[in-house]
Amino acid sequence: MKILWLASWYPDSYEPANGDFIQRHAIAVSKIIPIDLIHVVQVGKNINTEDDSVFSKKDNLREFIYSFSFKKWGWSWLDKIRYNIYFISYYRTVLNKYSRQYGKPDLIHVHVPMKAGILAIEFSDRWKIPFIVSEHSSMYDRIAVDNFFKRSYFFRSNTKKVFQKAAAVTNVSAAIGKKVQELFSLNQTEIIHNIVDTSRFYHQPKTGKKVFRWLHVSSLYQLKNVEGIIEAFKSLNQIRQDWELIIVGNASPKLFDQVFETSLSNKIKFVGELQHEDVAKQMQASSALVLFSRHENFPCVIIEALCCGLPVVSSNVGGVSESINNTNGLLVESENIVALKDVLINMMDNYHQFDLQQISTDFDEI
Repeated sequence: MKILWLASWYPDSYEPANGDFIQRHAIAVSKIIPIDLIHVVQVGKNINTEDDSVFSKKDNLREFIYSFSFKKWGWSWLDKIRYNIYFISYYRTVLNKYSRQYGKPDLIHVHVPMKAGILAIEFSDRWKIPFIVSEHSSMYDRIAVDNFFKRSYFFRSNTKKVFQKAAAVTNVSAAIGKKVQELFSLNQTEIIHNIVDTSRFYHQPKTGKKVFRWLHVSSLYQLKNVEGIIEAFKSLNQIRQDWELIIVGNASPKLFDQVFETSLSNKIKFVGELQHEDVAKQMQASSALVLFSRHENFPCVIIEALCCGLPVVSSNVGGVSESINNTNGLLVESENIVALKDVLINMMDNYHQFDLQQISTDFDEI
């Protein structure tokens, strides 16, 4: 079969980490069947972009990354309309060019319904082939700042249309998959969890550790509630001091200031954004992972940590509980900083009860 992936999110020159989990999924699937993947950059109306195209081939995966020229006029509402028109028109040109050069595919696989799904509807009708859609977003949780229910009518109506016209719908967690199924009256959704590159993320025994090293890895966006983590560690430090916290990600000045104001700059350390292989090294050198998100779908960082043999402390949101149980971590109510502090202590006090090698083995074999 010739499979064409249309990825709404995907790493590109503007956002190198955007949808990197979709790229890892594509690489994994391409080991079984050849994949052609098209991503048209959608950075929105606020960024002037230029015409560009990048082609790369990784064994059986061919990636076609495109961006189109867009210059703002300065009227926000008009630029938004112009951008969406340009995007759809340019994407249509890209798909026509692809079919002329490579022929039509047998199946379209959309990753994240908007906006690639709009083109999937059009071209599946034109080419007389089915399309399926995989959702990766947690925006169907009403607690999300920019949740689905607050989006424009254009966004909501077209998302609904993409889901209902798809031959199949998948999600990376059962929790969010159920929300999607109920919201759009779908017969069923299939669950395909995120994946881990176990050639990088694997257990490595630690030696000579003097303090308990906590690790947090994320985008550090508002939804990750890093400020709540810092407050919990501030409370922890009043009880015990045999710990350190390493934070991986692009930290804002506000987070730096918060750590400085807590007088914990010597214990909470920011190391910036890291390449995937360097994240693995940080995990292999740490004792446990902490995540305190306000909402999630099925976080890659948790399963990467588990493959490294790290127990995980996390808020119980989205699909997190689908990977965490009493043998590999502890869950806590989102936003409850006191409870998070207590669970941190619980983990440190009972760390000897976690079989790190077994955590890695059990998850690697799933």
